[in-house]
Amino acid sequence: MRGTLTTLLSLFLGIAFTYAQDPVRDIEVTIPGTEKDTIYLANYYGNKLYYADTALADAKGRIVFKNKKGYKAGVYAVVIPGPRYFEMIVNEPVIRMASDTADLMGNLVVKSSKENQVFLDYIRFLNDRKKESDQIKAQLDGQKDPLAKNGLRAKLEELDKAVKKYQNDLITANPGLLAAALVRMSMSPELPEIRKEDGSLDSAAQYYQYRDHYWDNFDLKDDRIVRVPVFANKFEEYYTKTLPQVPDTLNAQIDRLIARTDGKNEVFKYLVNTVTHKAETSDIMGMDAVFVHMGQTYYCPTNGQPGRVDWMPDDKLEKLCERVKKQAPLVIGNKAPYLSLPDTTEQNWLNFYDLPQEYVVILFWDPHCGHCKKELPEIAKVYKERFKELDIEVFCVAKAVDSILMRDWKAFIREHDLNWVNVGLTQHVFEEAKKDPRKFIPKLTTIESLNYADTYDVFSTPKIFLVDGERKFRGKQLSAEQIADLVGQLRKRKKN
Repeated sequence: MRGTLTTLLSLFLGIAFTYAQDPVRDIEVTIPGTEKDTIYLANYYGNKLYYADTALADAKGRIVFKNKKGYKAGVYAVVIPGPRYFEMIVNEPVIRMASDTADLMGNLVVKSSKENQVFLDYIRFLNDRKKESDQIKAQLDGQKDPLAKNGLRAKLEELDKAVKKYQNDLITANPGLLAAALVRMSMSPELPEIRKEDGSLDSAAQYYQYRDHYWDNFDLKDDRIVRVPVFANKFEEYYTKTLPQVPDTLNAQIDRLIARTDGKNEVFKYLVNTVTHKAETSDIMGMDAVFVHMGQTYYCPTNGQPGRVDWMPDDKLEKLCERVKKQAPLVIGNKAPYLSLPDTTEQNWLNFYDLPQEYVVILFWDPHCGHCKKELPEIAKVYKERFKELDIEVFCVAKAVDSILMRDWKAFIREHDLNWVNVGLTQHVFEEAKKDPRKFIPKLTTIESLNYADTYDVFSTPKIFLVDGERKFRGKQLSAEQIADLVGQLRKRKKN
């Protein structure tokens, strides 16, 4: 019942999850050796612990947690100075526990709580079986006699059967208990082997069966599971390891999972929030498509219908939806927005759609951006060494809206021999467009081109996109070498 200590920092930063109208509970813990100490009660949300309450231990080490606002059902931790802690299930009106500072978990005693007695007995049963298993495995490692080895393996199988029987009996005997739900969630569904006609294991079919039954032992309409770490840990494994990191697959499977909630409970909120945050902060290319999907499906109004997220402040929801709106046209697979700007002479207007090369790198930069000044020469080096032979052109868009930027833009091009396509929002165009954009639109360009920073969501530089022969996005924020490698893979895939 002991969790990791790494998340307990939030306890001391004062992070709190408080809930109105939660069940009022009387939680009493006696821990001799903590007299006059401040003791914390922490609750899980997902797989992290957060501050929930504090109490002062009396002269006998008796601690009472009793908040008028109540406590939601879930797994909690009682934290003593050190910090050290033990976990318990909170799901009953009255909970009485006792231990001591010598061994919080080892000496834990349940005075009043069926939930905790059931779960503590289960944990101790598992620990005893693990000791037996470890002893048998040690004997197996040192055994050379095949018959003896078979006997030891049979013992391990019997131990495994005993554990499964204990788990199933516990679940059957305790319907409705959170302890029983915890045990059930920790068990993997038992699935048959799927074999091909030749008798070999069908690994693809096995995977799909496993994926389709992954959540069989979870009730996603049960709000309590968001406050037990096993659910969050299983979801982390599902999202990052079970599902391929392909936006279309992730979107489809996550929608299926969310559909198993009631569409408004805390499990729904947890899944929507968690997936959106993961997608928005992911380092994996293309995950912005998942962020956009989550925004359009759950947060933002569509077709005159309100979004399904009702727990965010209006200003934050508005900002999120604005970000979704900006990123939606830029996801991989979409056609890149048209972009036409003048070169350094301000006489020639160029757009990447008309370039003859099959692949185009669209590179946005600022002549006064330090990171750009370091990165562009590196890209130019790979451009000369690899891009040309791979039929890749660079369409390099500079911010040059005043005389100093114009001067430095041209100087940098000359200094580093950037002989790719150089265009920019130049000083003259910028000033004239502010007065009357019709001088350039639609004859030479579009309003989206003149507002390229908005169109391409260029909030920092350098910003890089790779588009293919159909001018669809194929990559983002890649290094020059990664671009060359990706184009090589795309060519090979196309050929095959």
